Amino acid sequence: MVLQLKPMTPSDIPSFVALGAAAFRSGMASLLHPEPHTPEQIQSDIDRHLNTMKNETDAHYLKVVDSELVNDDGTKGKMIAGAKWRINLQERSEEVVKAQMRKIGEDEKVTDAYRDFSAWLEGMRWKWMGTKPFFFLHILCTHPDHHRRGAGGMLVRWGIEQADKEGLPTYLEASEAGKPLYERLGFEEVEVKLYDLSKYGAEGIETNTVMIRKPRTVDGTI
Repeated sequence: MVLQLKPMTPSDIPSFVALGAAAFRSGMASLLHPEPHTPEQIQSDIDRHLNTMKNETDAHYLKVVDSELVNDDGTKGKMIAGAKWRINLQERSEEVVKAQMRKIGEDEKVTDAYRDFSAWLEGMRWKWMGTKPFFFLHILCTHPDHHRRGAGGMLVRWGIEQADKEGLPTYLEASEAGKPLYERLGFEEVEVKLYDLSKYGAEGIETNTVMIRKPRTVDGTI
């Protein structure tokens, strides 16, 4: 079976949303949205990504497909992992940066976990990236049935290779499961958030780690 890295198209977005739902179904990630996801929520997620893909030029959606797996329509080449990168090569205004941050409406019904996690992400992104040029791995998800096949690494390397050429750092927030991959690819921990899941009606302790990778030169030095 051959894994292939390809750009996503608008027709891939529903599969990407479904893939994310399958990938983020444990720990803190599973507490961000009430279960089960309603058709309205799923469509809202699809519409949001489609709008980003169409109107935000810094957003880049990629997928890894298994060329031998068959889709529901009978075609070969099923998505097993996907990523959303944001690439900003120039300094941006504060207004542009904050316009891209997720806004929670006063009357919007979200979980306490979602509010807390969103506040953490917004604060960290502003602190470490702000308006500066940066490569940002916004979303990376691999279907649980296809872990440890190298798909996630393919999606990360796509971005960091470009970041090295541009001489720019790369930013991400890592789950406990994803952190070892990022460490192998040169990311370093800069800040950690500890979550007591009992606050949200679950059990256990979970961490979310802000990681940054400094650009490498051709010979691998920083």
